[in-house]
Amino acid sequence: VSVEALARPFCPTVKNGGFCSSPGDIPDKVDSQPVATYRKNKNEPKEKKSEAARKEDKKSDPPVNSNEKPGITMTSTDMKAVILVQRLFRGFKDRHKYRRRALLDAWDELEKKEESELRYTSKAMGVMTEMYSKISKNLIGNEEEKRERRPSAVVDREDVKSLKKGFKPTISWLTDFMDRVGKKGYDGKPMPTSDLMSILEMMKGTLKSLPNVIDIELERKQVLLIVGDLHGQVKDLLHILKEQGFPTKERIFLFNGDFVDRGKFSIEVCIILFCLKALFGDLVYLNRGNHEADDINARDGFQNECVSKYDMQVYHKFNEVFTTLPLVHIVNKKTMIVHGGLCWDAGVTIEKIRDIDRFVLHPPWESMMEDLLWSDPGGPKHAGASHNDRGCGCIFGEDIVDEFFEDNPPLTRVIRSHEKKESGFQSHFHGKVLTVFSASNYCGDNGNNGAVLELFPNLSYRVHTFYAAKNSKEGEEKFSDRYDTLSATVAAKLIHRIADNRLELLDYYGKCLRESKRPESKEPVITRVEWANGLKTVLKLNVKFLIIQLLLGVPLVGVNGKKKGKFNYVKWLAKFAPRSNFLKLNESKNSPPKVKESLEKISRVLEQHRVAVSSMFRYFDTNGDGMISAQELHTGLACLGKVYKTNFEMEEVQLLIDHLDKDGDKSIDLDEFLSQFSVANDEMNRALKAAPRDSVMRGGRTALMSEGEEGGPSVVNLSKRKWRPSSKDVLKTTGSGKTSKEKLK
Repeated sequence: VSVEALARPFCPTVKNGGFCSSPGDIPDKVDSQPVATYRKNKNEPKEKKSEAARKEDKKSDPPVNSNEKPGITMTSTDMKAVILVQRLFRGFKDRHKYRRRALLDAWDELEKKEESELRYTSKAMGVMTEMYSKISKNLIGNEEEKRERRPSAVVDREDVKSLKKGFKPTISWLTDFMDRVGKKGYDGKPMPTSDLMSILEMMKGTLKSLPNVIDIELERKQVLLIVGDLHGQVKDLLHILKEQGFPTKERIFLFNGDFVDRGKFSIEVCIILFCLKALFGDLVYLNRGNHEADDINARDGFQNECVSKYDMQVYHKFNEVFTTLPLVHIVNKKTMIVHGGLCWDAGVTIEKIRDIDRFVLHPPWESMMEDLLWSDPGGPKHAGASHNDRGCGCIFGEDIVDEFFEDNPPLTRVIRSHEKKESGFQSHFHGKVLTVFSASNYCGDNGNNGAVLELFPNLSYRVHTFYAAKNSKEGEEKFSDRYDTLSATVAAKLIHRIADNRLELLDYYGKCLRESKRPESKEPVITRVEWANGLKTVLKLNVKFLIIQLLLGVPLVGVNGKKKGKFNYVKWLAKFAPRSNFLKLNESKNSPPKVKESLEKISRVLEQHRVAVSSMFRYFDTNGDGMISAQELHTGLACLGKVYKTNFEMEEVQLLIDHLDKDGDKSIDLDEFLSQFSVANDEMNRALKAAPRDSVMRGGRTALMSEGEEGGPSVVNLSKRKWRPSSKDVLKTTGSGKTSKEKLK
């Protein structure tokens, strides 16, 4: 609903809720009685009064509420004004809530899609990284210039062993550090590299000795405070510690994974948590989350943060520490605390979880460990274990929970995190599964509350909800600003996907136009419903596109002059064409056609993996100086060519350098690189710039290489799992070996 609709005059004699569709609909005379008592009897004719009588009645109107403060009276005309304002506000509020709900649903859908694609393409990224290491040795020749890449296994490097181990945090140092981080405008380097590496090495040794499953016994007067996902939002962590205090023997803390990614201060969050663990020992417990894995945090923000504040060596060391984090905690033998949820396989026991080899940089595909970090509970009517839209883990129902409890007595409850909730907390399956999420205003645009769960020795619990931004001067922003941020983020994410799939959308709408029985038109036009269905089909997203169509550049007025009428889909898709499509021919060098071809080759890699452009820039920038030289670009392109069977000649690389180098320094900086990998349309570019750059290009396509192709394994780790019922729902097979279809359904 447009803002203009709210500005239309209110009239009780007009249909459609009393809002006039145009000024001409306003009647000449409107009854001055309150709306609530506009006509006591519909059949009763209106009593005609003279103008003098009406004025006399208006003067003698008694106060509507006799309990009003002295000196304040409210006439029927005043009441009418109040009711009008109230009705306008309620209408706006309801429409706003519905629109915001649609945007949040779209955000959640995109997040699951992106996580699925990130996990699917992790194999290909590993192949590309290893290939780069081999090629760079031959092409660069100088080992000192080569930046260290992601290790294939956790190793104790000699350079780390030689670091000083003298730095040990104290409580006074930690409080000073928290005060410094919490100050407005903080955005600097947290601490010296050597001190940070000492903390990480110390924490690695502490956590490495712990088992996969840790038993916690809460004694009388003790409580366990369970903190959910933090995702680099240090303001939430500081708020929790300010409200709950430091750990004591009576108040024990458990942080349930996902410390990094999305937020800007993942390193600061980890420093505080690791120092709390070092200072308070068994009064602080840490679980591993799905983002404590190198295949996810390499492209979800944490690697970028480590490189901008330190270097790749620090990033590698963090991931080595993450491999030592435990997986499960069990409180008083009855409550299991895990980051994600239950496993797809039947017959999983706590003993089997104890035997998992957790010391890996990322969990194996479709393994028990992956399920523990990635699974989610389904709705109240969900049965069995089924495919998860995240691409990892499963969606489990109440029957799977009961099955797990039967296999692992005396467990009666599972507490997990992993999912954003509007209130920060949700109970599933009659309290058998609880979700706690502690990152308030998630990613800066969701407006959700955070929560902390307080668990007592008798396993009853109490939930504390909060919104950290309310308690900081920096977070005092208007509600409309938060709403605009959410709209901009969703729009930017969808713009990238539409740009990647514009040719498929063109084919879909053309087919839709040919199959329609409407009269032929000179222009290729489609209805809004056809447009939305096309986006749902091609992008494979269950999003209410009709509500957000204006955010995606769809014209408000159709070709027939009607509001929200049919529009030309070819002109609309032209807005999403890449900048490389508009390169003009340079007659002197005759280079732009080759430049365009090279840009398209690189764009295909960006499109296939949806790697953030800044991440691709860092991939080319081997020495980390913020500039890409001709040799560095040639090395990176040679690696891409090996993996994707695309050849890049040195002459072609030099032409690309000449084209991208705008300031003539024979190298490419980040701004020059970014300018070539965006849409050409100014309207779409403004929409992209309205959202944070790193948060909108995640995930990638999931069907690029077939199994057995040269150049590496399949990019897509296609799931071999199908829906499985719980053991209770599997009926005894008959003589023919068939199972009841009705029961399975």
